[in-house]
Amino acid sequence: MTVFSRSTGSVGRPTSSGLFCAVLALLLGACGPPFVLPSLDHQKRNIANNEIRLGALSSKAFLETWGQPTYRYRARVQFFPLENGNYLPLFRVPLGESPQGWDLTTVLEDALFLAYAERGELLGFIDQRLVYRERLSAEQVLAVVKQWKDEEQFRTGLEKTLPVP
Repeated sequence: MTVFSRSTGSVGRPTSSGLFCAVLALLLGACGPPFVLPSLDHQKRNIANNEIRLGALSSKAFLETWGQPTYRYRARVQFFPLENGNYLPLFRVPLGESPQGWDLTTVLEDALFLAYAERGELLGFIDQRLVYRERLSAEQVLAVVKQWKDEEQFRTGLEKTLPVP
């Protein structure tokens, strides 16, 4: 009969801790973009080559590559995470409907949106990281901008004074 026992001596602890740290480092390294963004130059090359991946690009990279957007919008927004990794903002979901591909969770975060009407791009960022991208016609992008402006009129004084990153 073989008996396995756990060592309680001080010799076993560093080995266990070292092994744990090594595994953790490998896992964090394998996860890549969710933890560390590529360099700004790399991000800008990806955007210029139309290699736009969620979670791997920053708002700064878009601003430096595409220039100033038609409109910027900052607000605390509810998102619906989708199975494909996109976070769909509540304002893009028709009233009374649930998004196709929704994973049944919600995320409420301070967000930055960049609307590029001439490009037909609507981009959303949480903590400066791209989480939402939707390609729309210029008219559709401008309709979203109008919706944001209308919502801005009805924000209370308190909401307007709260800082949004």
